[in-house]
Amino acid sequence: MSVDYRPMYKIGLVTLILDMVSSGGKSSLNKLHFFVWSLKSAKNREYIKQIIDSNRTEDIVSWGVEPALNKALLLGVAEGLFQLQNGKYALTQRGKQFAGTIQQDKTLFAPEKQFLAAIGKRTVTEKFMSDLTQKISS
Repeated sequence: MSVDYRPMYKIGLVTLILDMVSSGGKSSLNKLHFFVWSLKSAKNREYIKQIIDSNRTEDIVSWGVEPALNKALLLGVAEGLFQLQNGKYALTQRGKQFAGTIQQDKTLFAPEKQFLAAIGKRTVTEKFMSDLTQKISS
């Protein structure tokens, strides 16, 4: 079975996304889907990185919705890693500790961490995601 379908793998990704690119450790479901899709392959990471670096968001046609993400979010909430706050998923204290553990191990999620670190917390905001979604929907 591909790691893409393993909820624990997705929980790790969500933890990193919330920790590394989400302001205040919170994110909408839409933004989580965007980043999980971006992290799915080196090709996706490069595509999104080029678009963000060039500020050519009109070149994004769409991104994938990851069915395994919803299951991972439910499990993460059940395990106390995330909580739902005002329609956004947020890291709990336990989730922050888990993120720290993942960050300390240089062998875990190395390409994903490199990509997320390059994006940072101020680039893909919720407003950015809202505007991007609106562009794609029109």
